Amino acid sequence: MNPEAMLRRNILIFHLGALGDFLLTWPLALALSRIHPQSRVIYVTHAQKGALAEEALRIESTDIEAGWHHLYGSPASLPPTPATLLTGSHSIYSFIAVPVDPWAQHVKQLAPDADLCCLDSKPSNPNQHATDQLMSQLSTRPAVLESLRQMIRSISDNGLRRRTTTGRTIVIHPGSGSPDKCWPSSHFLELTHRLRAAGHTVRVLLGEVELERWPSAQIDAFANIAEVARPQSLNELLRTLADAALYIGNDSGPSHLAAMLGLPTLCLFGPTHPTLWRPLGPKVRILHRTPLRIDESTTVG
Repeated sequence: MNPEAMLRRNILIFHLGALGDFLLTWPLALALSRIHPQSRVIYVTHAQKGALAEEALRIESTDIEAGWHHLYGSPASLPPTPATLLTGSHSIYSFIAVPVDPWAQHVKQLAPDADLCCLDSKPSNPNQHATDQLMSQLSTRPAVLESLRQMIRSISDNGLRRRTTTGRTIVIHPGSGSPDKCWPSSHFLELTHRLRAAGHTVRVLLGEVELERWPSAQIDAFANIAEVARPQSLNELLRTLADAALYIGNDSGPSHLAAMLGLPTLCLFGPTHPTLWRPLGPKVRILHRTPLRIDESTTVG
């Protein structure tokens, strides 16, 4: 083997999408770690998402804001640390460009011996899950494809790690990035009332979107009857979910994370279809309505 090739130990995964989309790439990162145990699998992404992957998956990350934007137009200006990571890579997986884009051409210019794989992050088949469409793009890499298939099956059957204990708290996340994806907050408030009346401990999870979008009276209505958690980071979100017995939420990034952690997860889908975006996990139940409404007779059990 070429001595220079032996020094290239990095596998870079570039991703800029939302949290839910990011989580659906985790099986690929784990698959690559399995088939390349001597390599460094490194996400190049937003700092918070990278830190979450480090804690949950025990892989590495680097902040995409640290000068990587030069790959779009001025590769010679790439700072030393990103340049070293790039030239030290034997494989690069990108969810941010196609092969004919200037970005991809600049990557090949700086790392000509690296295997560059550009993956489409926007699934085109509404009748096929996003992970199935990811696998279809890796058909020319049979070892990666088989390892990815096994990892998706493992997460679907067991979660990221087997849960040896379960908490007693029901976590409710009434928000999402898009208002169209949200069951009305008044319905979540009524659900919280009913669960509390039945003797359950309830934690209501509010993210940046809800804290910015909701009036204080709406937040206070939940705080008056349940614990309200306001995670300041994705790693804090991870810890907020750790002691949950059950998770209930809309189609959102936290719902995908809860499902992948192995929590019993009830996920409410509206305009997006669960065939395409269903969370991966061993205990996922889907309720799908368009518009997002649930009959009064529906109960949580």
